[in-house]
Amino acid sequence: MQISLALFAVLMYIDIKMKVNPSQNPPTETIEVTLPILPGSISTARSTCGKPQCACHADPDKRHGVYYRWTGVLHGKRTTKTLSREEARACQVRIQNYRALQQTIAALLRPALEHAPWANREGK
Repeated sequence: MQISLALFAVLMYIDIKMKVNPSQNPPTETIEVTLPILPGSISTARSTCGKPQCACHADPDKRHGVYYRWTGVLHGKRTTKTLSREEARACQVRIQNYRALQQTIAALLRPALEHAPWANREGK
């Protein structure tokens, strides 16, 4: 999928605001985005249970699991969700797509920040 973004829209995306004269046509850049995307990360864990006599307490190799977890931000709060193996694989692909998008946006921002309105100021 291709998305055409005005450079100022990308900058506003990361909370950097620029003043654009409405009579000017701001430059645009076309970027390719592989969907779906998902921010966050996947981790795995093995754990002990609540039964005091269970072998998981005596031997770390006998802990229960592997449990897959997605950690990210939902509604402004750091959140962890337990996933099945299949869900974790699907989330990992989405996370990779999201990170690729972040890298693309970062590449657009480097020259934009070099030419920001304050860049020509003396004593930078």
